[in-house]
Amino acid sequence: MNPDKSDSNKLLKQCFEDYRIKLFKYCLARLDGAREDADDCVQDAFLVLQKKLSEGETVENPRAFLYRTADNFVKRRREEKAKSAKRSVPLEFAENTATVEYDYLRAVDETDYDLLAEKLINTLTPNEKQLYDLRYRQKNEVNQIAGSLGISPAAVSMRLMRLRDKVKQIVYEKGG
Repeated sequence: MNPDKSDSNKLLKQCFEDYRIKLFKYCLARLDGAREDADDCVQDAFLVLQKKLSEGETVENPRAFLYRTADNFVKRRREEKAKSAKRSVPLEFAENTATVEYDYLRAVDETDYDLLAEKLINTLTPNEKQLYDLRYRQKNEVNQIAGSLGISPAAVSMRLMRLRDKVKQIVYEKGG
């Protein structure tokens, strides 16, 4: 083992002994008592430090580096939890939606969505209809559409985005 590697291992071990518990408490407080998440953040921070040291990089202030790195992992965990919470439906809401009126369900079931889609497509300009047909009916890729229309893929992407926005606006205005 070369001296540099030995020094970096000593530094890592010393940091682990000196900062592990304090860093865990810091992460635990920032994560509202989620012990497993705090433990993961501390472990990830030490793994980043180990990687930097093994690559021969110098870490001037290991304590500050560990806290900053752990804090970044804490922020990611909190963001992931917030996104996950937005995706889940509260039980009270789910229970209330179970009593949807039969008439509404029947109306939705009897709606001819193909006819509605055709009416919507007929409101588009000829160029928009052509773009819609190439992309959504024929399932062509952006590069294929660009070649057939003689424009750049970036222009096709922009036109598709505008087309989607226009369709969303029409649907919104119609109350759908």
